[in-house]
Amino acid sequence: MNLVHVEPSSSVPSTSQMGRTEEYVSNCEYETYYGKLNNLRSTIAASLPISSAMRILDVATGEGFFAIEVAKYYRNLKITGVDISRSSVRNAKKNVKREGLGERVEIVEADTTRMNFERAEFDMAINFTGLEDIHMTRGRVGVQETFFEVNRVLKPKSHFCLVVMPPEEMETEAEKIEVALFSYICDATWFTLREYEEMLEKAEFRVVSVRKHYTGKKLTPEQAKSEIRFACKNVPRTYGIETPSFQEIWAKFGETIREHGLGHYSKVVSVVAQKSGEVGN
Repeated sequence: MNLVHVEPSSSVPSTSQMGRTEEYVSNCEYETYYGKLNNLRSTIAASLPISSAMRILDVATGEGFFAIEVAKYYRNLKITGVDISRSSVRNAKKNVKREGLGERVEIVEADTTRMNFERAEFDMAINFTGLEDIHMTRGRVGVQETFFEVNRVLKPKSHFCLVVMPPEEMETEAEKIEVALFSYICDATWFTLREYEEMLEKAEFRVVSVRKHYTGKKLTPEQAKSEIRFACKNVPRTYGIETPSFQEIWAKFGETIREHGLGHYSKVVSVVAQKSGEVGN
């Protein structure tokens, strides 16, 4: 979820699952962890097929953290971040200002299924785990319409680089719980890689690369409680989506989280697709 909060909690020793070690986020880390994600965003930013002087669209930018990382890594480009949430846009603008990037990063309130940009206005589009929020507010149809819109506003042969969490790619129990949990709370649902590829193809994109990225971190049960409480409080206020109560959610997932912890963008998959044609042609 593209939501940010601060609430300290206790730490728990690390564990190993599926042959891969995941450490619990420490109490000190947790207060600012979402903004950093153990350098996950910066690592992905460094892998993007970006050249100088590009104009980039960040779809469902949330709090603007990925746009900021891309702008910091590549210093000769401009980014426009769009999000449907007014509060997320407000917070993203604050984050951009704090980083001193106001001249290169613009944040705009917009519905990604109907963006007010000209055809072929951008050189690249990016998205960091924002498709689940689009699904939450607009459903599967909204995700597909977003892909159509991205095609419309991109120049020919430009790239659309998206970061997702397909359920079949989740390896540890903590990762699997995260995907199931937020889909249950507010229908923030991820599709399979094959489904994303089919939707991209329908929108005249061709997938050219797929990469896996890990943080090596997960949340403790107490931190997981904080995340769930935050979602129950803020999803209705931010997106107008009702959620089950914390008690109901914890009754369903709490025992498994106590045993395995909760993934927190612990594993993501970056997909690079290239525009291969014009939608409607």
